[in-house]
Amino acid sequence: MFELEALLLGLEPMTAAVIGVGALAIAPIVGAVDAATGSNLSDSARSTAKTGLVWVFQAFDKVQSSAAEASESFQDLIAEAKSDIKSSKNGTSEVAPREVTIG
Repeated sequence: MFELEALLLGLEPMTAAVIGVGALAIAPIVGAVDAATGSNLSDSARSTAKTGLVWVFQAFDKVQSSAAEASESFQDLIAEAKSDIKSSKNGTSEVAPREVTIG
């Protein structure tokens, strides 16, 4: 939960008091504007916030799936490299031996 104390932490007491008084002064103005518009302001703000959250969740899902695919591809690459190293140590490399004649 958001705490006002964390926001004002580190401010001078007089600065925090000015911010509090300013918020108290602006609250009735915002309420009057909201009442004058027939509460459409809060409804549109709510729908805008909801649309924004939907976009954020969709973007998060896309990023998460892309990261999972990249991780899986990287793990496959590591497994192939380890397999290549193991096969070269066992002497079963895929390169055919060359015939050399001296003389």
